[in-house]
Amino acid sequence: MQSWAKRGLQTALVTGGLLMLGTGIASADEHVNPDTPASPLDANVTVPIEIDNNAVGTPLGQADLPGYKGEVSTKAVTKPVSDALDSASSPGGSTDGIGGGLPQLSSKGAVPAPLAAKDSARQVSGGLTGGGFTTTDDILKGNKVVGDVVVPIQIVDNAIGVIGDAEVEGGTHDQTWSHNQDVETTGEDSSLAGNVVSLDWALPVQIAGNGGGLAGGTGRVVGGSASQSTTETGNITTDGEGSALSGNVVAGQFATPVQVTGNAASWIIGNANSSGYEAETDATSGGWVETDGDDSALGGNVGAVPIALPVKFNDNAGAVHGSVANSNSSSSADAQAGDTTPGWSNVPSYVQTSGEDSAVAGNAIVPQTADVANVGGVAASWVGLANTGKDGGTSQSSVVDAGGFVSSEGEGSAGGGNIVDPAVAAPVEVTCIAGTYIGNVSSTSCENTVDANAGNGSHTTGDDSTLAGNVVNTQAALAPEVYGVGGSHIGQAVAEATETKTVTAGGYDGTTGNDSSGSGNIVQVPAAVPAEVFGVGGSFIGQGSGSADETKVVSGGGGGNTADDNGFLSSNLGTVPVSLPVQAFGIGGAFIGQGHGGADGDTTSNAGHDVHATGDGGAGSGNLVYGPVSLPVQAHNFAAVLGGIASGEGTNLTDSNAGGDATANGDEGALAGNIVQTPIGGAVPVTGHGIAGAGIAKGNSVSDVLSEAGGDATTTGDNGAVAGNIIGAQALPTVPVTHDAIAAAGIATAEGSDTVDAASGGDVETSGLDGSLSGNILDIPAAADPEVFGDAIAAAGGVSETNADSMITGQAGGDSITDGSGEALSGFNFHHPLVFVVPLNELEIPILAIADENSTDSTEINDEEYTRAFTDSVGSEMPIDALPALPFGAPAVPSLNGAGALPTTPAIGGARADGPQVGTLPVQVAGLTALKQLGAIPTQLPKSDLPELPGTPALPGVPALPKTPGLPGDAARADAPKLAQLPALPALNGLPTAGKLPVQLPTAGTLPTAGNLPAAGELPVQLPTAGTLPVVNSTPAMPTAQVPALANVDSSPLSMFQRFIGTLTGKKFHTM
Repeated sequence: MQSWAKRGLQTALVTGGLLMLGTGIASADEHVNPDTPASPLDANVTVPIEIDNNAVGTPLGQADLPGYKGEVSTKAVTKPVSDALDSASSPGGSTDGIGGGLPQLSSKGAVPAPLAAKDSARQVSGGLTGGGFTTTDDILKGNKVVGDVVVPIQIVDNAIGVIGDAEVEGGTHDQTWSHNQDVETTGEDSSLAGNVVSLDWALPVQIAGNGGGLAGGTGRVVGGSASQSTTETGNITTDGEGSALSGNVVAGQFATPVQVTGNAASWIIGNANSSGYEAETDATSGGWVETDGDDSALGGNVGAVPIALPVKFNDNAGAVHGSVANSNSSSSADAQAGDTTPGWSNVPSYVQTSGEDSAVAGNAIVPQTADVANVGGVAASWVGLANTGKDGGTSQSSVVDAGGFVSSEGEGSAGGGNIVDPAVAAPVEVTCIAGTYIGNVSSTSCENTVDANAGNGSHTTGDDSTLAGNVVNTQAALAPEVYGVGGSHIGQAVAEATETKTVTAGGYDGTTGNDSSGSGNIVQVPAAVPAEVFGVGGSFIGQGSGSADETKVVSGGGGGNTADDNGFLSSNLGTVPVSLPVQAFGIGGAFIGQGHGGADGDTTSNAGHDVHATGDGGAGSGNLVYGPVSLPVQAHNFAAVLGGIASGEGTNLTDSNAGGDATANGDEGALAGNIVQTPIGGAVPVTGHGIAGAGIAKGNSVSDVLSEAGGDATTTGDNGAVAGNIIGAQALPTVPVTHDAIAAAGIATAEGSDTVDAASGGDVETSGLDGSLSGNILDIPAAADPEVFGDAIAAAGGVSETNADSMITGQAGGDSITDGSGEALSGFNFHHPLVFVVPLNELEIPILAIADENSTDSTEINDEEYTRAFTDSVGSEMPIDALPALPFGAPAVPSLNGAGALPTTPAIGGARADGPQVGTLPVQVAGLTALKQLGAIPTQLPKSDLPELPGTPALPGVPALPKTPGLPGDAARADAPKLAQLPALPALNGLPTAGKLPVQLPTAGTLPTAGNLPAAGELPVQLPTAGTLPVVNSTPAMPTAQVPALANVDSSPLSMFQRFIGTLTGKKFHTM
């Protein structure tokens, strides 16, 4: 027994030695790829350095500083550790590491045969059998910790004068660092294997082209360029299929260039200048990530954090204590974190994993951010002079990208294939600013361009699973910044800026949850928030002006889609897309000075898109909770002053959109396919005002805003229980406060136009056929439009004038359609739109001042026209003692040739008191233009015969004189006074017959002409004009008839009636 054991051990040692030799040779051949780390631990920090052409000015002269070009690295410390761990992970490859002398079996795993002399020993019944020992290829089981941080430093072309002068002619400098190291491992069919922790960080630092002057010194940089490129990349591939806690990845991929270039700073009677310098830097880190956790427990999960963040301080000028600083340079800084490769449906993907038929596997948590931190083109002074861009302008630019599309699979799993994918793109910038306290500053011809993108959406599945295939994320595209602002206190500041910016975060999210429980759900918050101040000029005891021109596109998210059949609490979708432009621009303000702002803004803001969820045959599935918000809040292009002059001018074009159409399906489902929606689509423009106190203010704005939230909502609940219902409150808040002029002891003008087109929600349609409590609609579209526009208000000697146009168009909700029998509370439609319009428009309010409004407005909500509430200008009412002028006159009646004049009678209501009085008039006369409700005016008054002239000889062919109409009244009344008989006239020979005078009075308008009557011999007869009777010459005077005064006629009721009619019709009435 003892002899057998001894010989067996000898055989094992010899065989193991031979196997170790072969493994060592094989191991040397395996690690020939320089891009693959040779060790499970490979962490290094590398610092390439370039220092050149820097100078310092001293009282004794200029000192040119020494340069250096080289590299500092931690590899001298970390490499021995990495080598030792490499030996431990491959025990067959060395003899001095952990497990280095242990034997290794052949690749076939066969146990070496015992010595031939003892073959009979194996025939002993019940004896020992042959054993063996198989060494592992990797005692760390493919787990890897890899980290590479590279910090290139470039310090070139700088000049600093300290009580002396230094001047540098800029050179051409180029620093490049590139390192790629892929990580490939596996933990398939193992446990606690193939996991990766990785860090790739590109952190270049560039300090170039700066000039500084201190204590009477001068630092000057003339021309030159610096370029820096840093690449620290590597893709990650592993596998945790069929394993436990294997194939997981934790990766940090950072690209954060730091750039300080082209600046000029001076202090205490110093002088600094950087002219014509150009600087570029870019950083790239990381790569794509791919793993697999199918058929595993806790396998194939990914946590990746790509961050792209340039930090910039460029092209600035600062002067303090009697100093001078000038900068005229350009710069760019780009960053990329992560990379993509074709993935699901051939979509370029950043992270790919899977967790099918697994437990808590194939999940991905991937926060992605693309940001910029920038202070550029700023000129500031405190008792000094500072300028940027004065000679040739300044420019800054950045292109930033982080991460990408994320995909997974969670079919047939428990807690598998879930994705948490927040994407944030947020460039934060302060650029093109001029500010001074007791000084003179300018930032002119300043340009800035930014393109930032984070993420690109996601996709997963959760079919036949539990708590799998869910997606939770935010997709925030933000643009906070201040630029193009000039402000002064006891000084002068001028800023001019131009910007083009595109910011994108996230994208489409999709999943499924068929035949599952708690799977395939989506929760997302897409947001687009351009928040900024630009083109503003302000001053306190000085002059400040700012102008800016902007084109900006900000987009967050791209909608969502989830589908489910026969699921429980699956394929539900909740989303709140928010588009919220918050902007202040083109504003001029001054207090004892001048402030002028000018800005032209073109903004596009989009959040989310169409959403879709289905829950056919499911329970608690396919429901939608949807709250899109599109609400631009903008204060722009107006002026306010107290003791000075201010102006705010420019244009605004804004297109804001949140969400889109919402569709769901709950057929044959329980608590399925329901939609709860609360869209809010509106606008709050504050623009075009002129506000002056003891000064002059002018606001001039042309604004066009389109705002839309949500869209149509469609679902069904046929054959369902509590399915396919739609509950909604679609809000339309439009609050325009525009183009008002307010003055007190000053002059204020407001000019331009304001157009708002807003929509909230859309049509609502569902069905609940053969359902219970299904297919119902409770929809309350509500529109609110408190509007203040075109008002001219002046007091205390002020002058205010408005000349503007306003057009507000709004649509809250739409048609509401459902279908159902009404049985079992199905198919009911409760649709009640509400509209609140409170217009305070076009008012003139002068108080010991002049106020003049010349504006027009139109407001249409839900295809209905809403007229302003107040139509007359304050102070324009009709006096109490005036009557309206009639709009028509009466032409003269043609004369009778040769006829004498009839005696005159006094006008109605004349001065004669001896005539009989007429009590009332039969027809009340009112302003025809005001009485729109009257069908017609009486066109004929009653006739009355004049008394015959007795004793008049008959004329041949003339039976009698024509009769004239009588006074208005009842012809049948017997109490009317009679006229006395006229004396006889001498015979008139040869007169032709004269017909009767016309007995009809003219209708409203002009009296008809009667044509010429035949001649009447030598009697000159003149018919009366309107208001008098004809006078007959040589005839004794007729008795005069007393004509009554118009009793009980008062202008006050008519004036009030006219105002009431004006309120209804929208027209004004004024006295002549």
